[in-house]
Amino acid sequence: MNKKNQACDLHKYLNVDVEGWSICLEKSFLFLRHSWENQWVGLPTLLNRCIDLVGLSPSAMSGEAKNILLAAEEVAQAIEFQCTNNPEYSEPKYHNRLHTADVITAMAVLIRIQTDKHVALDQQWVACGLLAAIGHDFGHPGQVNQIESEIESKTLQLLQPFLTNHKVANHWRTALSCAILKSDFAIVEKNHELVKGQKFKCDQNWLNVFLNEADIMASASAQFGPEMGHLLSKELELVNFPAYQNVATEKGRYAFLNKLVFSSHASNVLNVNSNIAKELMVLDK
Repeated sequence: MNKKNQACDLHKYLNVDVEGWSICLEKSFLFLRHSWENQWVGLPTLLNRCIDLVGLSPSAMSGEAKNILLAAEEVAQAIEFQCTNNPEYSEPKYHNRLHTADVITAMAVLIRIQTDKHVALDQQWVACGLLAAIGHDFGHPGQVNQIESEIESKTLQLLQPFLTNHKVANHWRTALSCAILKSDFAIVEKNHELVKGQKFKCDQNWLNVFLNEADIMASASAQFGPEMGHLLSKELELVNFPAYQNVATEKGRYAFLNKLVFSSHASNVLNVNSNIAKELMVLDK
């Protein structure tokens, strides 16, 4: 795919004029996969589209929000550079740039839907959500945690120079750290318990949940999830983690879907829980 065709196809990504948010997200995930297989559009371009979707205008943005987004943009550039210019780096089968693109895409859609409901969200919180999405797996080694949030802790160490370089305020550095540490899939359910029955607000608990939901949105999809299960299986097989034998099977898929929790209003608009229930019924037959 040449650059001209890539630019023409980019209109399929985060096109809010399509029929409903669910279709918008589905077509965006599909665009990402076509781009991944042909000519990768790049995380910086995708991040800029996400920034536009959530309504963060440079001319009307706070200084703190600008600094957070500048850090996010540099992280996106660093990920692309690492994956394309470092011959010693082997990109994981699952935790790769495509997964990161899925997560920033889902995060942008979740935020935009929530914004439509609340009129306006805190700019810094929105910017921090995008930074968390783009950076949550930075430097992921394609391995599994031996202790809680082990890989996530190493990711945070790698992110520190970018936060310092762009003078990200300490309280947003803390918020980012908390969200990424709590993106360990083993503890995600606890995050959802903290917002159960609570109205949305731009706080730490909801930031954690939004990152958790964005992180597994594509995997929860009946259209894209099974293939992602196969990719995760290949990734785990390379480190001889026993779960690789089951994760891509129907039994493994059923067990995975049964563990998922989606709590946000935005996920309800996307019909995530109802779609998971439908897939579980099919797998249970």
